[in-house]
Amino acid sequence: MAFVESKVIRSDGTLWEYVCLPTLDAITKIGRYVEGVATGVISVVHEVEKEGYRALFSDPSSGGSSGEGHGYGSLEGVQELYEQVQSVPSVAQKFLLPEDREEDSVDPGKVLFHEVAMIPVLLAEMYSVRVGSVDDVDLEILEQLYRELEVYLVADDLRMDVYIPILGADVSGEGDFDYFSIVRLGGEQREILSRVGNVHPRDVRKLCQATHALLIKDAPALAGGCGSSFEVVPYFSTFDLVDQFFDAAALESPSLVGCAQMIFSPNGWFGNVDVAMGANSPYLYRDYATRLDNLTPHSGELDYSAFTRIRGNFGGLSEGHASLRVAARRLRIARERDSDEDRIVDLCIGLESILGGGSGAGEIVHKISMRAAAILSQSGWGRSVDIFQVMKDVYSYRSRVVHGIPGPHKKELLHIDGMPIHASRYALASLGQVLRVALAVEGFQPDKVDAMFIYPALDMAADRLSDQ
Repeated sequence: MAFVESKVIRSDGTLWEYVCLPTLDAITKIGRYVEGVATGVISVVHEVEKEGYRALFSDPSSGGSSGEGHGYGSLEGVQELYEQVQSVPSVAQKFLLPEDREEDSVDPGKVLFHEVAMIPVLLAEMYSVRVGSVDDVDLEILEQLYRELEVYLVADDLRMDVYIPILGADVSGEGDFDYFSIVRLGGEQREILSRVGNVHPRDVRKLCQATHALLIKDAPALAGGCGSSFEVVPYFSTFDLVDQFFDAAALESPSLVGCAQMIFSPNGWFGNVDVAMGANSPYLYRDYATRLDNLTPHSGELDYSAFTRIRGNFGGLSEGHASLRVAARRLRIARERDSDEDRIVDLCIGLESILGGGSGAGEIVHKISMRAAAILSQSGWGRSVDIFQVMKDVYSYRSRVVHGIPGPHKKELLHIDGMPIHASRYALASLGQVLRVALAVEGFQPDKVDAMFIYPALDMAADRLSDQ
């Protein structure tokens, strides 16, 4: 095999001089494999058809000159590359176990050799796929490919766009809404979603029905490894944004809206590519079947105006009292529940987070029922005395559930104006309305509900009496 000398790119890169030799060795071995398969000397390695040429280097104990497989540890110069990675903390930390990355300083002894060895293996695969021939290696092209990978290896602040396909709603609106964007999924992205592992084929079909996605732009990425060992996830802050979006959406959609997957699209870097040189990575966010079943039977509609309201809810949850976020989270979780007993507990926790604050003696159920009556009666829900009694009945049902009293429960079915309604449905609607009111009140605090709603109602009644 001959080398075509580079005429343009020569630099003092941190790793290039160490990456080059094992990469050339890997390219040579890939060439032997391709030639051996073509001449019938070597049997096709089925893993190569599924995983690419990197499968030839998956076993550290294999070796020899047959070309059927090579251990990554046998690559020429790979030990020197490993030692160089160990000596550069900003690079070394990408090849540690997640728990080791949290330590104050990098322990070189904990750098994973097999992940470092994937750097030249990945580069060799990229070159072999792109060029199509390995008889003459063009070092200029090879180094160009390395420089694209080097951005990931040496960068301290990796960024990516995170796409979260929206399930449970028929989406017709798109746009930017400050904290997030709503975009239509492209064909390539839908194809990526269909290839994610560890998902039942039935669920794959459901996941691929998503037409639009929540987009979090330029999110910080926590990435490590390389090639087959590459992994990337967002930081907690991005996960929190995603959860907050669906908390906010729970107030606007009549159906459960949620997600199960993400797509990570690196901004200016990559740590892994498939045979087609795609840099996007799918990630299974939530995979339990009950969630998918709950998300798909009936869909609400979300258009641009709905997303505008969701954006307002999102901002209110970000800037408002922490109890509002608790209430919104419980509202969303309640919709996901299969058990109604679990659902009523979630809903009452949400109501209590908004209406149960403040000091002073008094039975908590009486306090929450009174405050709910004050708020909901002003929202056109009927007479406060009726709302007060219904809320007490809701809490009676919840109390029997949490104390382990077996059903059926007397207060599980309520009667309002002669119409039967399940207690959890009433609680679901009540929590949603109370939360909307709280978000609309500037400076809302749970310990000031009486001052904001109870006392003004009493003052208005007193004024009416004095005018008579």
